[in-house]
Amino acid sequence: MINPMTETIKIVKYHEDLAKSIAEMWNESRDSWGGDSAIMTEEQVLEKEANSEDLFLYLALDGEKVVGYCGISEYKEDIEALYIRLLNVHPDYHGKKIGKQLVLKAVEKTVELGWPRIDLYTWPGNVKAVPLYKKCGFFWEDRDDTTHLMNFIPLVLQNEITKPLFHSIDWYEDNVREIEVKPDGIKENGFTYFEYVWENEEHFLRVQIEKSGRGIRLIETNDIQIELLMEQHTQIEGRESKLQLEIQSKQNDAIEVTLEGCENERIHVQGKMEETFKHKKIIEFPFQIKRGEEPNEWITHPKAEVKIEMNGRTSLFAVGVFPKKAMKVKPVYIPKKFDTNKQQFCYIEIENYLKNEAEIFINLSPNKLVKWEKNSYSSIISDTGMIKIPFQIKKYGFLQSECTVVVQTAEETFDWQETLAFSMPYFGVKDGGFDQEFYYLQNGFYSVYVRKRDNAISFGNEQKFNQRTFLLPPKFGKPYVAELTKKQASSYEWKYTETSAIMKIHYEIEKPSKQNVALCFELFSEGLLNYWLELENVSGSIIEKLYIYQPIRHELNQTYLPLNNEIVYFNDAKMTDLNQLNSKDVTSNWLFSDDKKDPHGITWDTQVKIGFEGWLLYLEENTGNILNHEIIKSKKICFSLGVIKTVKEFQLFANHTFEQPIINEVELSTKTRNPIISSGEVELELKRSQNRYFNGVLSLLKNEEPLRKISIEQEKNEALKFIHRLNDGPFVPLHYTLKNESQTIQGSSLFLRKEIRPIYSRKVEENDQFIYEIENGELKFGAASGFFPTLYSVRYKGKEWLDSSFPTPEPKAWWNPWAGGFSSHLSGISLFSYIKESSQTSFVKKLDQYENVWEGLAIETNMEHHEKWKGLKITQYFLTIPGVPIITHYTELTHPNRTINQFVYTDVFLKKETTVQLHNKNGSTKFKAGFEEHIFRLSNPTTFSDSDQTQYLQLVTSKDSLDSECIFSEDFALVSTTDFINNRPGHTKKTDPIFMLFPHQPVDKEMIKNLKSIKF
Repeated sequence: MINPMTETIKIVKYHEDLAKSIAEMWNESRDSWGGDSAIMTEEQVLEKEANSEDLFLYLALDGEKVVGYCGISEYKEDIEALYIRLLNVHPDYHGKKIGKQLVLKAVEKTVELGWPRIDLYTWPGNVKAVPLYKKCGFFWEDRDDTTHLMNFIPLVLQNEITKPLFHSIDWYEDNVREIEVKPDGIKENGFTYFEYVWENEEHFLRVQIEKSGRGIRLIETNDIQIELLMEQHTQIEGRESKLQLEIQSKQNDAIEVTLEGCENERIHVQGKMEETFKHKKIIEFPFQIKRGEEPNEWITHPKAEVKIEMNGRTSLFAVGVFPKKAMKVKPVYIPKKFDTNKQQFCYIEIENYLKNEAEIFINLSPNKLVKWEKNSYSSIISDTGMIKIPFQIKKYGFLQSECTVVVQTAEETFDWQETLAFSMPYFGVKDGGFDQEFYYLQNGFYSVYVRKRDNAISFGNEQKFNQRTFLLPPKFGKPYVAELTKKQASSYEWKYTETSAIMKIHYEIEKPSKQNVALCFELFSEGLLNYWLELENVSGSIIEKLYIYQPIRHELNQTYLPLNNEIVYFNDAKMTDLNQLNSKDVTSNWLFSDDKKDPHGITWDTQVKIGFEGWLLYLEENTGNILNHEIIKSKKICFSLGVIKTVKEFQLFANHTFEQPIINEVELSTKTRNPIISSGEVELELKRSQNRYFNGVLSLLKNEEPLRKISIEQEKNEALKFIHRLNDGPFVPLHYTLKNESQTIQGSSLFLRKEIRPIYSRKVEENDQFIYEIENGELKFGAASGFFPTLYSVRYKGKEWLDSSFPTPEPKAWWNPWAGGFSSHLSGISLFSYIKESSQTSFVKKLDQYENVWEGLAIETNMEHHEKWKGLKITQYFLTIPGVPIITHYTELTHPNRTINQFVYTDVFLKKETTVQLHNKNGSTKFKAGFEEHIFRLSNPTTFSDSDQTQYLQLVTSKDSLDSECIFSEDFALVSTTDFINNRPGHTKKTDPIFMLFPHQPVDKEMIKNLKSIKF
């Protein structure tokens, strides 16, 4: 058939030189796909098409400009079908019949390759395209879950009886089928028939396709009508069933036919005959249904087939069958997590497929795991029913118990075996098994589920696929083939070690080469899962450069991902499309989501490549060459399902480091992220980690009012740089909003403006003590190591904040001796032991990682008398920045011969008149010291105020995970943080800094993130 085309448009196959123009087409087609703002690049197109499963990709060109796209691949969700994976026409070219040409090309290619059908998906509101699809031969399947269309033109064009007619019929132009924008189908007796009608001046052809069997059931021409019939779509296993074949000669000419029933894996149609007739003939064919599982509603069903030979031409006529047992028996057991009551019960849900009342008998078998209260149950079922089965758990695990089911009516008896299968998890119990839908592996309360119908993989401690992370089956290539999506397992195995449960599911695949493949899982009870593949080459020759493509679905919200040597935190309420990220920006081998319910982490081998495609990420591994009969293992992928709680812990688990800074997916800061500035003007950078188009306004705010507005129009996620004059003062908050038509992002940062002024250091003698004092404007602090290794005084604007016994330690409340002040000490060493040791105070300067110069005090304590810790050196630092009322404190610990695996306590004793302000989800509360005892868990930052509310002190810890508490009593006000350190002999360990700020107004949690990044 010749399809007329516009003069300027031509259809070509994809080649890499067109990648840039394809990217431009997608970027200019955003509004056609819901206004998606993602930016497609040439590099992404090249990568995407290199990894594509497409058998063919056709492009419409206007000159050198790509204006249409049609990708054709093998349909993964069913058998014997191709699939228009993606179809797009540039919006400027709508109405120019480019979509029609691409669809027709796809249909023609399907015919050329000998496939019987081609499918596509769209959405019901796509009213412009649906008539085009139907005119090109597609039928809209009546489904609630999706909009799926099927095209059987290739089947009809390849049929030997109908094929000659298309020499005189144009299948596109002569199609007289009525086209409506609604689902298609003639519904009779549970069947759905899709009907084509072609007619011109000389010829008539009507063909019906039975939907579930995907086969031709009726052909009518000017001369004949052949129709295959069945009374009901649903057929009961064990009953005798019949087909009817009606053949009619419309011209009263004698017709000679040879008829033969066909046998396939599920249905055997019996009968073979030769017939000659002039008028109408009805022939019956008995058929038997072999026992098996119910088919999925949306895939090709078992079919009853009859082969017809007429005038030297052969055709298969077929109708799909929905085979069912007399009754559907479904066990249901929903264990309550951590329930230790061994008296349990399950339900048997029953659905009667017979059209009359029947009695069901269920006979249970003894097994090792449970003791049934009774071994036999019965019930009379009309339509649906349920049987409750009490049992006692003898042993926790995965139950697979055979039972015999008998269904009786007055006329019929049916019997078969069913497996009652369900999980009974418990602490430390390792087991596995399967039911009709899944393969299971369990260890403790964590499970792995592999869905039989498509081999999708889920895991966690929730039910089935209600999980944060799941895997689609791997593909092999290149080019990639997704054969495992519709492959049944050939075998399976479970084994158990002292700590883990292991499951291997085996498959035999043919494409891209003949291999035995095993999906392998090792699950630990704490919630750690190792996943890998085992591949055996059985092709008879070497397999060269086999690639494995493992798709993973993981929601990006509340997720940390290492990009460009920084850790980006994605916490946008809009679930980020992974395709908006550039895989080449990923600089480490992990990601982590801090979901409060179940933190999830994924880590992979550094030799494995990560990529992003739509809502999936994928891991790609080049296995190299595989010799014949060689067995190889892929690199393991490790999933943490709640066992590792924080991003720093998971980063350490994945690659043994955790020094990268954490930023938000949208970040306004200096280029180096240095929070300390020296002038009023500063160069700021707005960075967006997502590669998507943005057209909007950046507003810099003061007191929630716009101070400055900057218009932004960016095609890529390039940094926006600009000079901005900040407000006066030592603590400079910067609030901003980034807004476009659909989204408003709010953020804030805190800058510390240092001054060009000296910090005064003085050593004076007072009360027979040498006092070391630092004066930084209105902030003064001092230490006297002869008194105690502590900062005994912090004064701001003349107000003393610390409570201390200076100049002499003395008993107080729980302590004897007590010195108070601001200090850190190692657990296991009493305060009395510190007094026995010598300490020295000195003036120091220190550089942070941004090369800011901090000045202040160092208090060094050398343990010489302590029996256990002799040789330990503890150096405490108290530092400040010129012109900024801030004290930064950290501690260095080293021992030449001992490991240090201890807690470090940092105590700050405040004046009794101090008030603390606490924040929680219900609001804020203030408590004042000096009265009754209160113990509080602290947030970060924590805000304190003096007695007359004229000053604020805020404590900020670098690590949010520090255990911090505040104790107020009649006698004292103590703030204490606890950190655990692990240090090798001869190495120096630095604790993370703690900051003491004196702002004019308290700063909030969002603003301190840059301050928390400071390290020494």
